[in-house]
Amino acid sequence: MRPLTDNPVSSPEDDTFRFGPYVDVLHNAVEQATPLPLTVGVFGSWGAGKSSFLQLWQRRFEATRTRTIWFNPWKYDRKVEVWAALLHTILSEMEQGDDTLRKKAKRLAKAATWLSVRAGLGAAAALGTGGVIKSEQVDQMLQDLAQEDSEQYRQVNRFELDFADAVRDFVGEDGRLVVFVDDLDRCTPESAMTVLESLKLFLAQSQCVFVLALDLDVLAAVATNKFDEALKGAPSDVVSGMAYLDKIVQLPFFLPDVGFDTLQEAFKPYVSELGDDPFFWDLLRRGLGVNPRRLKRYINVFNMALAVFQAHGTQALSREFRLQLAVLLIIRTRHRAFFHTLTSDPESWRRLTAFYERAQGNPTVRLEDRHLLATRLHPYVDDSALEGLLTHGGAERVQPPAAETVLSMISTLRNAAGPDEI
Repeated sequence: MRPLTDNPVSSPEDDTFRFGPYVDVLHNAVEQATPLPLTVGVFGSWGAGKSSFLQLWQRRFEATRTRTIWFNPWKYDRKVEVWAALLHTILSEMEQGDDTLRKKAKRLAKAATWLSVRAGLGAAAALGTGGVIKSEQVDQMLQDLAQEDSEQYRQVNRFELDFADAVRDFVGEDGRLVVFVDDLDRCTPESAMTVLESLKLFLAQSQCVFVLALDLDVLAAVATNKFDEALKGAPSDVVSGMAYLDKIVQLPFFLPDVGFDTLQEAFKPYVSELGDDPFFWDLLRRGLGVNPRRLKRYINVFNMALAVFQAHGTQALSREFRLQLAVLLIIRTRHRAFFHTLTSDPESWRRLTAFYERAQGNPTVRLEDRHLLATRLHPYVDDSALEGLLTHGGAERVQPPAAETVLSMISTLRNAAGPDEI
């Protein structure tokens, strides 16, 4: 078996999701944006391909004079102040310039570290400085704070203008610095919010384009929770986290949905035996939707489970067996409660499927026959998604396997995918 990896793509040749035209549109818009700074939001749900989109876009800048920096905030989350790590990541790149720029970067890094120290981070603040400020220097700074506070306050108050001046030296009078911030929604809510706020507090005068990849709904909910108490009683459009993000992000871009046919074409070479089976892909379309990461994980687990069965068996696995395993893995992925029911009562698959078949198009049967089912199956009587999966194909649907086969499949899936609770 050849597993699918979850590594983002960076080369146009590997752009199986066909993001290229959208990258071009956004790239051309940002190239013409003036005045700066500009904050771009690339919005998409978990596993939708945001990192790939950003890396393809960063690749587009390689043919231009535009400088780019990549920042992964979740690497610093719970270790240092993430906003400070963002600043120091940028400043450490500037330190590679001439002596004048290096001195400016170090002075700005010292001011940013001072803010971190004042926030109570102590020597840990050095972790976020990218090596510009060493740990022993931070200890000395703690001793010098009382003497230097007035000077540091002056530097902090000028930080925004001094940073803008350093960026101008770094990229040139007419240049721009593009900072890609990936996986912001993987941080703790508090860290994510401080990064957003730092864009306004410290960087609002610079020749920068900040590109934020995040799940809009997640960050909007975080912002709503943050300001809910402080703005209690205010109009809903003021309290809304979405309204807050509108003030941060000037150019929103919603990642295009990757069509299922595109995913099928990209993943088909990785599927054991059933790669050319339309019924198999119809099951996945119905049961899993179009999330690329979810489909990748599903295919890897499915292939691993098949490999385990083949390693222990003496006969070739039938198409029906493979499809039954495919359905069971969808159940495990998307209908976890019913999967747990099957672990203790594997006959439930057959009983519930028979009920669905009798009840389809007949509300009276659905109402009257539910009492014939075991009580533990009552929660699934009106589950249209599960019903659609178990009855998909009508007369050609996947037949429920025997109870002992269900238990054997469950055991193998646990070997391939880990405990049921994960």
